[in-house]
Formats: sequence, C-alpha cells, structure tokens
Amino acid sequence: MVNNILPLAFFLILLILIITEKVNRSIMASFLAILLVFFGTINFEEAVKTIDFNTIGLLVGMMISVSIAAKTGIFQFLAIKMLKISGGRPIRLIIYLCILTAFLSAFLDNVTTVLLITPITIYITKLLKISAFPFIISIIFFSNIGGTATLIGDPPNIIIGSEARLSFNQFLIYNGPIVLINIFLSLLVIFLMFKKKLRHKIIEKNIIKEIKEESLIRDRVLLVKVLFVLFFVLLGFLTHNITHIENSIIALSGAFLILLLTTKEPDHTYKEIEWATIFFFIALFVIVGAIEKTGFLKLISEKLVDLTQGNLELTTMAILFFVGILSGFIDNIPITVVFVEIIKKMSLTLGDVSPLWWALSLGACFGGNMTLIGASANIVAADIYNKNDDNDEKINYSNFLKYGFLINLLSLLTSAIYLKFIFFKTF
Repeated sequence: MVNNILPLAFFLILLILIITEKVNRSIMASFLAILLVFFGTINFEEAVKTIDFNTIGLLVGMMISVSIAAKTGIFQFLAIKMLKISGGRPIRLIIYLCILTAFLSAFLDNVTTVLLITPITIYITKLLKISAFPFIISIIFFSNIGGTATLIGDPPNIIIGSEARLSFNQFLIYNGPIVLINIFLSLLVIFLMFKKKLRHKIIEKNIIKEIKEESLIRDRVLLVKVLFVLFFVLLGFLTHNITHIENSIIALSGAFLILLLTTKEPDHTYKEIEWATIFFFIALFVIVGAIEKTGFLKLISEKLVDLTQGNLELTTMAILFFVGILSGFIDNIPITVVFVEIIKKMSLTLGDVSPLWWALSLGACFGGNMTLIGASANIVAADIYNKNDDNDEKINYSNFLKYGFLINLLSLLTSAIYLKFIFFKTF
C-alpha cells in the first residue's frame, strides 16, 4: 500500500517545490528518484528501463554542439546585425529580435537560446539607453513559441517525439504552420503591449554605426567547421524517415565529430553541458515510471476517456487546454512526462491517438508562456535580467502573468482551431 502511494506523493512534493522554488529541482528530483529505488517501490532494473535514453542522448548531443558554436561569436553577430537592420528604431528592433529568437529556438533548445540572446539584448539596450524589460519579456515568449516548431526546439517535444516515434519532419509539418501563425499574431500583441514604451525612442544612429559586428566572430575556422557538421546533423534529422537512425545517434555523432575536429581537450566543453537538466530528466522518468507501475496513470486515462465519452475531438481539446493551463503553473517538463504515459494508456481504448500527441505538444510548449515558472527558459532569462542593478522594472511572477496570460490564451485558441481543422475538418 505504501509503495503505491509513495511515487505519487513524491511527485506532488516535487511539483510543490518546483512552484515555490524552495530547492533546486534537479537535486530534489534525483533524491526522490533514488529514494523510490531505495525503498523498493521500483527496482534498479525497472528504473533503468524507464529512462528514455533517446531523449537524454539528443539533449546531450545538442548541448555540446551549441556550446562549441557559441564560442565562435555567431549568435552575438546575428543580434548586432538585427540592431543595424532596425535602423535604431526600438519597435523594429524588438520585432527583429523576436523573429531571431523564434528561429534559433527552433533549432537550439529554448533555454540555450535565451542564454545566448538575453545578455546580448541587455548589452544592446544599455548601449542605446532604453529599457530592456519589454525586450526580455518578448524574447521569453518567442523562445517558447519558436521552440514549438521542431523536435529539438523545446524539451517537451523531445520527450513526445521519442515516446510517440515522431520525426523531425513531422514536427515541422504539423507544428510549423501554427507556430508561424502565432509568431505573426504575437508580434501584433507585442506591438500593442509595448508601443507606448518604445514608440518615441529614436536612437542616435552614430552609436549603431560604431559597432563592428564582424569583430564579434572570434574564430572563423571554428565557425566553418561547426556549421559544416550542423548542416549534416540537420540533414540527418530531416531524413530520419528514410534512414531510421535515432535522433539521439544523429545528435551525438554530430557533437563528437565537432569535438574531434575542434579540440583535443574536451573537458571544458563537458563542463558546459547542463548536467542539472539532464539529471532532472532522468529522475523524472524514474518517478513517473514508478507512478505508472501503481496503475494510477491508467486510471487517469480511463477517467479522461469516460469524461469525453471516448470522443477523440473532445479529448484532444481537453488535453490541449488542460495541459496548456497547467503548464503555466507547473514546469511543462514534468507535465509532459506524465501525459505521455496517459496518452499511451488512452491509445488502448481510443486506437489512433495522433491528434492527442500534437495537442500535448502545443499545450505544453505554448502553455509555458503563461507564467514565470511555466518553462525553464522563462526563469533563466528573468534571472539574467534581474541581476542587472540598473533595471527600471524587475521581471516577477505578477508582471509576467499580466503579459503571458494574453499570449498563452491567444496561442491555445489558435491551436484549438488549427487542430480542429487539420484533424476533424468540422466547424
């Protein structure tokens, strides 16, 4: 009896601690997962089997590649290029940075994107003597929107893709169009929200001309090598349906080829891998695996099917909005891990559950924009911004929600219409 209650109790404890940010989520999740094995709730062999090594391998591979790419200065180069193209007009600059962030987030993970773009944005706004607040808030939103488009763009998609056997191309085909729609609509919302703050700020163009973006490329030879390998990594993702090579193998092959071509001592690169994130994923897989063992997830899936009377369209919408709202208050990664297992159980009753996977993806990724704790990228970017002493306005839970609620609601409503159109063809 205790062994049946323990996994769910530990999961709820973890969620509460994530929301309150009382302890490091990676340390706590790992500790609770180890306790489950220690108490015999799940044995060691079962725990290892619950870990999705395809997800872990894909994350590690992309982290290594992006870490080395960042050393070339290419991301700083792109940000300054955006500044010059904007012609010193903050409204244009915020739009261009949003588009750049969305694009990068589709091919990097969104945490990596904000780690690269946020410091550069703060540097630009300080240089131009304008508030960084609207820029950072907007970058956070578009990191989550852009990350929704691809398999590797957002951690929930990596998990879903691995468990549902969905390819890189399928994410582009199914999520790409709604992401483009939401980029356009969200840009309009950003313009309306921040136009009063930025409209009358015209920057001295001589300041912009003095910045030499070419000097930001620190190692051209390294850049060529990295781009060469990443081209074939992307090609590998795109041809997965033909080659059937796992995405983790493609990502890791590219990562270690870059290491082989660029460095003899990889120790520094290994240190830059976000090991806290990796251990958090591993621990979550074990905890959710232990919950699944109790039969609780099967019960939830049956209740959800009963509630929607087995109607696939109603179930799709229920998952989209439930996950989309819940992901705003609880980090979208644990929510995704749980719902992946719920959908797998529902497939036994409903048969083809394809729409449910895309509802989960859109709900989890877009839902991360609702609150400050909705996605890891939100917290990372806000922390970097808030550490600057000269900010005129800090990013906190309440002012983030003020803007995030509207962006999230817009994304979920457009996603509902989109899913209805492509899967159910009725209005």
